[in-house]
Amino acid sequence: MRLPDDLRSVIEIVNDLNNFVPFGVLFITDFPGLPAAGTNPNSLEPGWKWVDFPFTEIDGLSPLLESLVLLVRKAYCRLTYRIFDRVRGIAVVRVYLFPEDSPHIESIQNYRKKYFKFKRTDQWFQKQTLICLQNLLTITDYDSRAFNLSNPKNLFQYISAKEVIFVKFFSAGPKLASIDESELAYHFKRMIERKAYHSKEIKPCETYNPQQRLTDIYNQIESPTFRHVDMKDAYTHHIFNLVQNEELAGFRSKLYNFQKRSLLMMIDRENNNSLNLMPYILKLKNNTYFNMKTMSPVLTPPTYMPPRGGILAENMGLGKTCICLALICLSKFEISEFPVCRSNIQKKTETPHSLLDYCVETVIQKSVPWKEFIDDFPTSIVQKLESKVGYFDRIDIPRKSRQTRCSERYSVPLYKRFYLVSTTLVILPDNLFHQWRVEINKHVEKDFLNVLEIQTCQNMNVLQQISFHDIASKDVVLISNSVFSKQFEKKDSVLRCIYWKRIIIDEGHTMQSKNSRAVLLTKDLFYERMWVISGTPTSGLTNIHMENDSQEYNVQKSFQPKQDLDRLGLMVTNFFKIQPWVSFPKLWTETIVKPFELKKYNIEMQLKFLLSQLIVRHNIKDVEDDISLPLLHHKPVFLAPSFYDKMTINLFISVLATNAITSRREGLDYMFDPSNKSDLRRLVTNLQKGTFYWTSFSIKDIENLLNFCVFSLREQNFSEEDKSVLRKAIYCSKLALSNMRWRAVSAVHEMAYFIENMPSLVIENYSLVGYNRSTACYGYPHIISLQKFFYKNRVIGSEEQFKEKIEKSSREFWSGYWKSIKSSHKRLGNKEDIKNFKISDVKQISQIPEWVATFDSKYEEDLVYGDNLNEKSNVKSGGKPKDISNSTQGRSNILPNICSQLRNSKIVGTMSSKLNYLSMRLLENQIQGIKSIVFYEFENSAYYLTELLDILGMNYIMYAPYIKPSDRSNNVAQFDSWDCSKNEGEGICLIMDLKLASHGLTIIAATHVFFINPVWNQAVEAQAIKRAHRIGQVNEVFVETLILENTLEEQMYNMRSETKDSNNLELIDHTKIRDYILTFPFLRMFTNEKLTKEYCTFETPLTDFKEPLRPFDDGMVLDIIHSEICRDSNKRLWKLPLFTNKNLDKLLGSESTLSKRRYDDIDRIANDQMKEQVEDNDKRVRVLEKLRNKRRNKVSFNI
Repeated sequence: MRLPDDLRSVIEIVNDLNNFVPFGVLFITDFPGLPAAGTNPNSLEPGWKWVDFPFTEIDGLSPLLESLVLLVRKAYCRLTYRIFDRVRGIAVVRVYLFPEDSPHIESIQNYRKKYFKFKRTDQWFQKQTLICLQNLLTITDYDSRAFNLSNPKNLFQYISAKEVIFVKFFSAGPKLASIDESELAYHFKRMIERKAYHSKEIKPCETYNPQQRLTDIYNQIESPTFRHVDMKDAYTHHIFNLVQNEELAGFRSKLYNFQKRSLLMMIDRENNNSLNLMPYILKLKNNTYFNMKTMSPVLTPPTYMPPRGGILAENMGLGKTCICLALICLSKFEISEFPVCRSNIQKKTETPHSLLDYCVETVIQKSVPWKEFIDDFPTSIVQKLESKVGYFDRIDIPRKSRQTRCSERYSVPLYKRFYLVSTTLVILPDNLFHQWRVEINKHVEKDFLNVLEIQTCQNMNVLQQISFHDIASKDVVLISNSVFSKQFEKKDSVLRCIYWKRIIIDEGHTMQSKNSRAVLLTKDLFYERMWVISGTPTSGLTNIHMENDSQEYNVQKSFQPKQDLDRLGLMVTNFFKIQPWVSFPKLWTETIVKPFELKKYNIEMQLKFLLSQLIVRHNIKDVEDDISLPLLHHKPVFLAPSFYDKMTINLFISVLATNAITSRREGLDYMFDPSNKSDLRRLVTNLQKGTFYWTSFSIKDIENLLNFCVFSLREQNFSEEDKSVLRKAIYCSKLALSNMRWRAVSAVHEMAYFIENMPSLVIENYSLVGYNRSTACYGYPHIISLQKFFYKNRVIGSEEQFKEKIEKSSREFWSGYWKSIKSSHKRLGNKEDIKNFKISDVKQISQIPEWVATFDSKYEEDLVYGDNLNEKSNVKSGGKPKDISNSTQGRSNILPNICSQLRNSKIVGTMSSKLNYLSMRLLENQIQGIKSIVFYEFENSAYYLTELLDILGMNYIMYAPYIKPSDRSNNVAQFDSWDCSKNEGEGICLIMDLKLASHGLTIIAATHVFFINPVWNQAVEAQAIKRAHRIGQVNEVFVETLILENTLEEQMYNMRSETKDSNNLELIDHTKIRDYILTFPFLRMFTNEKLTKEYCTFETPLTDFKEPLRPFDDGMVLDIIHSEICRDSNKRLWKLPLFTNKNLDKLLGSESTLSKRRYDDIDRIANDQMKEQVEDNDKRVRVLEKLRNKRRNKVSFNI
C-alpha cells in the first residue's frame, strides 16, 4: 500500500534527528521489548533504537508514558532508547523536541491537524500537549553526562552519584495536570544549567506580595556606570571625553558626576541598535532557545529592539532638566536619519544637475551633521545646504471612518512626506514652561540654542504660519501640553510632517491616559529618539529620599502592581513604539502582566532587564557620593487652640457623639457604619478644616442639636457615661448659641477681626458685632472698605463732616455687601459645605434665647465635668450686648484731627490660632527678605490667610487650581524673579495648593516652608518639600507643620509617625484614629478659672529675627507694624495698626497680580474716586511720601 505523499514526507522529517533539538534523558524501569525500526546510521549512534509505541492501547501504561505516546504521535518529540541492564530493566531514553520554527513546521502542522484526531478539537490537543510537555519537563534529566551514557558501568556510577528520577513503564496513577509555576521555575533553571534533579534544591513558593516583588525589581535597577558605554566606537569615545572633560559646547554649567553618568547612558541608549530576546524566551547553554509559552525549542528566537531613548527617572530634585539640556547641546548638530528596516518607506532623491548638487544631496539625505563645520564652508555652500531639507515618503493609512464601510476602503496607498531635522520637540506641562525657560538661560550659553516657544493658545497661530523649513532651523521647540493637545484635531499640523530627531516629554507620567488627545497625537508623530522625563514614571518608582538623619522621608508610595505594569505598557506602546508590542496591543498583557501575576519563571529577571533597557536612574546612595544638599530642618509647631477653635472642635465632637449615642452605635443611622463612609469622610475632613477656621454650623443647626440632645437625655435610657457626653454636647451648644460673635460669623461666614480704639461712629456704622467697650469685630470686606474710606478722608477735621461721610459710606457699603455676599458664599460653599446665604440667617443673630440671661458658662462647665461647684461665677459667655449705637462710654470720641485718632486703631486678634501664627511668621520673613512657601490642603484656609495678608498689605502670590496653568507658570516666574533688594528689602510668599506640589516644580528661591495642616500621606509631604530642597538650593531649608494641640491633628500626626502605611490607608480607615474620635475628646473652655479670651493675639516664639528701627514719628506719618518682646513668656507680641503705608500701597496697586480682592465690585467706584482724590487733592500725603522715601536711605523701615 502506497503511503500518501504528505505522510511519507512527514516520516522522512521525523526519522531525521537533525530536524530535532536534543532535550534530555529519561530513566524508565520495567521497560518491555518494543517493536523498533532498528538503527539509522545517519541519525543514531550504535545500540540506540527508536521508541515506537504500538497503535493499540497498552494496558496499565503509566500516565507519564501515555503523555509520551501523544507527543510522539503528534511529532512534538522523538525518543530513542538503550537498555544497559536487562536484569533491572532500566532503559535510558533520549528525548528530542521538534522546534516550533523549523523549516518543516508547515508539513508537521498539517499532519497534526489531519492524523490522530480521535474526534478531539484542536483546542483540546493544544491544552493537553502543553500539560504533557510540562510534565516531561519535570522528569527529564538535563545533565550532559546522562545524555552521553555509553555502558553499564557509566550508568551505575551516574545512578549512584545522582538523585535520578525513575519512571515506571507500567503503573496506575491520576491523570496528568498542569504543573505549578514555582515547580516549573525550578525545572526551567535545571534546563538552563544542564543539571540533574536534586530535591533539596527545590525551594518552597515565596509568599511575598506582588507589590514587594515589583518593588524589589525596581530597587535592583542598577545605577548608570561608565562600563555600560561601548568604548569600541570612536564616536562614543569622543563623546565620553567631551563629557568627562566638561567640554560641552554651549553648555555653561558644571555637571555632577552622577549627571555625567546619566548623560553618557542616554547617549549610549540613543545609539543602541542591539536586539533583545522576548521575555518568554530562555537561552540555553548549547546556544539553543526555549519558548516557555509553548514549551518548545526555538531556532530563531523572537526579539525586540529597545528604543533609542527611554525614561529619565532620576529622583526629584536631581537635575533631570539640566541633563536633558546637556544632551541637546551635545547632539545639537545631529540630524534624524533615514529609517532603516521599514518596508512602508520609500527614499526619495532628486536627480542632481552638477557635482555640487550631488554633494549637497548626499550630505542632506545622509543626514551628515554639516552645521558642525559651518565655519569651514564658504557662504555659497552654506546657503545651498540651508535651502535643502532631507526627506522620505511613508505609506500613510488614514484613520478609518466610522460612518460607512465604503469609507474604510483605500484602493491606492497614500504617501506622506517626512522631513529630516536636527530639532528636539519638548512637550511640557503648562506650569513648567517658565522653569524650562529659566533652566535654558541658566545652563546654556546665550544664543547657542535656537529655541521656538509655543506656550499659550494665543501662540498657536505660529504653528499655522511656520513651515518645515522654519522647524528645521530650530534646535528646540518648546510646546505646552495645552497647545500640543489641540494639534490633534489639525491633520495638517506642521508637527505631523517632521521626522523629529528627538521628542522629550516632561512629567511623562501625567500623559498616561491612552485615549487623551496628547497621547494619541504622540502616537501619530514620527520621531527617531524619545525620552520621558519623570521622577515617578510609575507609582512603584515614587521612592522619595531627602537629606535627613531620620528615616521619616524615605517614603515608598503604595501602588497596585498590575496598574503599574499597565502604565509601563502604555509608555512602551504609545511613546517608545517597541515592536512587537506596538503592533499587538494585547501582547504586553500576555507577555508581561499575566506572567508576573502568575509568577512565571524568569519573569522578574526579564522584566528587570527590560526596565534596565528603558530607565536611567541612580540609586540614592550613589548620588550621595557626589552631592550634599543643605540641611533640612523640619519641626512640628503645636499651637494652643483659640476660643473659637475650641468651640468649633467641640461642636463637631458634639455632632459625632450625639449620633453615636442616639443610634446605639449600630445600624444605618450610626455615622461609623460602613454604609456611611462617605458621610463620615466628609465630616472628618470638615473637622480637619475646622482646625483653621469654620463657620458652616448655622444657628439653626446648633439649635436643633441642642433640642435633640435635651430630648434624648430626657426620654431615653442611656448609660451614665453617655449621659455625661450628652450633657457636654448640650453645654457646647448653649455656649455657641449664647455668644454673639459666634452667631454673627456663622450667619455671614466671615473671619472676625478684633479691632480696638475705633471711634464710636465707625463701630456703629461698620462693625459686625461688639466685643467690649474698646473693641469690636469686623469682617474682611468691612475692613477694606474702612481702609478705603480712611485714605480718602484722612484730612477731615470736622466731626459733622466726618459723621456725614461715614454714614453715607457705610450705607453704600452695606447695600453692596448684602448683594455680593450671596454670590461670594455660593462660590465658597462649593469648597466648605456652606449653605446658601439667607437674610433670615442674619435676623437670627439678634434673636437671643431667653435662657441666655441666666446662662453661666463657668458654672455649667464645672457642672458637666464634675468639678467642685462654687457659687455662680457671673462669667458670661457673651450674651446680648448693649446697643453700641447708644453707648459711647469708654470709647474714643471724635477728635479734631481724624487722622490722629483713626491711625491709633489696631488689629488685636482674630478667631484662628493658626491664622495668627502663620501670618506673623510670614510677616517676620517678609521683613527679613525671606521667600516662603505655604502649602494648603483645604481652600478655606488659603482663602482666609490671603484676606489677612491683604489687610496688612503683605506680598504674596497664589498658585492654585483655579488659576490657568499658563498663569500659574507666570506666577512661579514672578516669585523666582522677585528681587528683595528692589522691593525695600522685603521677601514674598507663594501660597500653593498641595495637590499641585508634585508636578516637577523647582522653587529653590524659597527657604522657609509651612504646612497649614499635617499631611497624612507622607509621600505627598515629601514631594512638596522637594520643591525647595533640591539640587541648586544653597541655603538651609526650614519646614514647619502647624498642628492644633489636643485635636484630631495632633493624634493624626502621632499616628502617622508611628505607622508606615499612612500612604495606603485613608485617615478614617486607621483604627487608632477612629478610636480617638469615638472617645469624644471635648476641649475645656476655661483655664485658670477664667474663660479663654475670645480672640487670639498676634504672637510668635522668639527667633533670630531682629526688628529694624522704627521711623521718627512726627504725628502725621502712618504707624507701622512693629513688635515687642515679652521675656516672661519668651514670645514676640506684634502690634498691627489698621492703617499703614503698606496696605495703602496695596490698595492703590489693587490691579497688581499680587492682589486678591474678594469684594472689589462692591466699592469699585469708590476706589476710583479715592485714587483721583489721592492723586489730585491730597498733596500733603505726597509730601509725606517723599519724606518717607528720603528716609529710607538712612533708616531701615518695617512694613
